[in-house]
Amino acid sequence: MIWTLLLIAPCAALAAAGVLLWRRWRSVETAMIALGFAATVVGLASALFATYRTHAVLSEVTSAPQSQRDTFFIVAHYHFPLATLGLLGIWAAAAGTLWHVGRHR
Repeated sequence: MIWTLLLIAPCAALAAAGVLLWRRWRSVETAMIALGFAATVVGLASALFATYRTHAVLSEVTSAPQSQRDTFFIVAHYHFPLATLGLLGIWAAAAGTLWHVGRHR
């Protein structure tokens, strides 16, 4: 869990930097950078919740609020697509960065 938190902070900072870069140049490659790092942050944030044993939480904690149980169910059910989104996001950000650097060299 600590490693995931340590990965989220730089990706969130890079997503914010990508948004600032997009506001300055407004091109496809800068949009790829911003959206790619944002998708990576979403994928990593879902990994924080997916490390829990969701079925154990849902079956043993009957006193948990309904919203918490629903959140655990949604994250456990959609963990693979969210992890794939994070992986595709980092590739899109890398491709956008290379494209942007190659164009503005």
